[in-house]
Amino acid sequence: MKRITLLWCGLIAFFSAESQSRLSYKQVEILWDTWGVPHIYAKNDESLFYAYGWAQTRNHGDLLLHLYGQARGKGAEYWGEKYAEADRWVITNGVYERAEGWLKAQKPAFRTKLEAFAKGVNDYCAQHPDQIDPAAKAALPITAVDLLAHMQRITHFVFVAPLSRLNAALSPKGADNGSNAWAVAPQKSASGNTLLLTNPHLPWADYYLYFEAQLVSPNINAYGIARMGFPILTMAFNENAGYAQTVNTHDGQDFYELKPVDGGYAFDGRVKRFTSREHTLKIRQTDGSLKEEKMVIRHSVHGPVVSDKGGKTIAMRVVGLDQPAMFEQYWDMARAKNVTEFQAAVSRLQLPMYTLMFADNAGNIFNLFNGQVPVRSQGDWNYWSGLVRGDTSATLWTQTHPYKDLPKVLNPPTGWLQNTNEPPWTTTWPMVNKAADFPPYMAPVPNMSMRTQRSIKMLMEDDKISLDEFITYKLSTRMELADRIVDDLLVAAKKEGSPEAKEAAEVLAAWDHNTDTDSKGAFLFDRFVRLWAPGLTGLGTASSRFAKPWDYNDPVNTPSGLADPQAAVKALLTATKEVKQKYGRLDVPWGEVLRFRIGKVDLPGNGGPGPMGVFRTMTLGTPGADGTFTPAHGDTYVAAIEFSKPLKAMVLTSYGNASQPGSKHRTDQLPLLSQKKMRPVWFQRAEAEKNLQEKTVFK
Repeated sequence: MKRITLLWCGLIAFFSAESQSRLSYKQVEILWDTWGVPHIYAKNDESLFYAYGWAQTRNHGDLLLHLYGQARGKGAEYWGEKYAEADRWVITNGVYERAEGWLKAQKPAFRTKLEAFAKGVNDYCAQHPDQIDPAAKAALPITAVDLLAHMQRITHFVFVAPLSRLNAALSPKGADNGSNAWAVAPQKSASGNTLLLTNPHLPWADYYLYFEAQLVSPNINAYGIARMGFPILTMAFNENAGYAQTVNTHDGQDFYELKPVDGGYAFDGRVKRFTSREHTLKIRQTDGSLKEEKMVIRHSVHGPVVSDKGGKTIAMRVVGLDQPAMFEQYWDMARAKNVTEFQAAVSRLQLPMYTLMFADNAGNIFNLFNGQVPVRSQGDWNYWSGLVRGDTSATLWTQTHPYKDLPKVLNPPTGWLQNTNEPPWTTTWPMVNKAADFPPYMAPVPNMSMRTQRSIKMLMEDDKISLDEFITYKLSTRMELADRIVDDLLVAAKKEGSPEAKEAAEVLAAWDHNTDTDSKGAFLFDRFVRLWAPGLTGLGTASSRFAKPWDYNDPVNTPSGLADPQAAVKALLTATKEVKQKYGRLDVPWGEVLRFRIGKVDLPGNGGPGPMGVFRTMTLGTPGADGTFTPAHGDTYVAAIEFSKPLKAMVLTSYGNASQPGSKHRTDQLPLLSQKKMRPVWFQRAEAEKNLQEKTVFK
């Protein structure tokens, strides 16, 4: 049987390679602009996908091959021990085997597109072997299965069901990463044109990176970004419409605690047997040899057993594993010319999560709390965020909610929509969707973080927003939390009366509450907040640290004040001592401690922590030996779009559009980021040709 299976796999690989070799790519060219962005013009879709795979590999080849290798569960086999834990997660969840099935489920025309992209990756590596790290070539050749496995690994087992949640002792569900998105209708726009903001902020490395491109064929003309290694755009706009996505408060992963009994587990009063499969994980050693590790993956009716430690046997269930058409849905979302076409695409629910924000030039704005949400018979959000009983079918969900059940807003009276990774209830204000009208497990109860309040306040306070104002608001570094508590803190510090408290109060009183490069006082306040609210966990709107709690009738100005001024001053004095000792002064400029640094480029930073209410989010990572910080994650890509005729758009990809060693496009956009500037989109071919760096023509 094993020999037959191996023969069958070999035949599949052979015919896949043969299919790729028969593909022909003609009349396609890439116009590389001066920022390293490819504008790909093709006579047919297959040629477009081929050139797109080729272009991604040129700019990110080493990273792409590493990601595809890891999606096979072979990172450790190719590159060593540090990939073993990630491989175990991929293998336990059957990622690659499922991707093989997903490829068979693709429509023939779209499968051809995926094969074309894979061939583009392979051909670039073959044509430019000196541009690819020899170690990375272990993953070659790439197939369409690798694309689907990579998509599944990143979407389902990094974002929906990350290993980190298990490693963090099954901590409550919540997004570690974030994004901002806005849509403004003509009634609120100064020009009468619809506006759209796309603004993910994720880590600046590895699979979190985005690739900026324009794709043009007879069936598409779209500009945007793709998650690294994806053969389609994942956030995009065309001349008529566009959309953004944000990480949403979505629960598509559940942990079930099983009761082991007689070699099986208890379920509905009976003993059920585990099904199991074996896998050999190979781990490359420093001497080049391979160590083999036998894995036995057990499955309950819930899913694979992902942990069997500390006396607890835990199985995991994940949504969307029977939805193989995510790439095709993204393709159609990017091509949608109006809200009707967009809704038709997203209603397929092939994306297992993400809030989607849409705008078109007909004046429509639309927000969807998108996701595969399990239909559950009991419990609220908090119940399903912990360990769930696995010994009863009463907790075993088997269906997900259809599109009609999901919270959504189309053209609200307010004229604006926003999302900052909050539950869907605050998409606009006053609320359109109310939690009481949906199942209690759909999303957390209404709340409004400081970043959400900053977002809503900027939109509410301007009756007519121009594109320039739209961009200015996006780049705002104001710290909303400071507006709420600094006055009380100053009073308490002066009352304490010590020289240290007086000096700290003077610095904070002179501070403008921004986190710009030259803002003095921002860093002292940041250090104080981390002591006052350790881990920034005490900054929720219901926090007891505030004198005045959040008020529904004053949603963007509460909570406020200090409930315990003495405790706050104690934290301030500790922060004062630490900052003085480490940096020599209290009024150290923010840009001296936050640095935008890639390779040898080292520039002053701006922006600040989202939990403190900074819309231009930059999360401070671990400080270096010199006491400076670089963003752990933060603004990665910004697109501000006005659906005028012709289209107007400004963008920035913070870390540049390439990661290959030696590329000037690894760092060329950092100066703009440091200066709080953006660059124009060259959407028309004539614009791309006017700003041409190089042309690649495939013959």
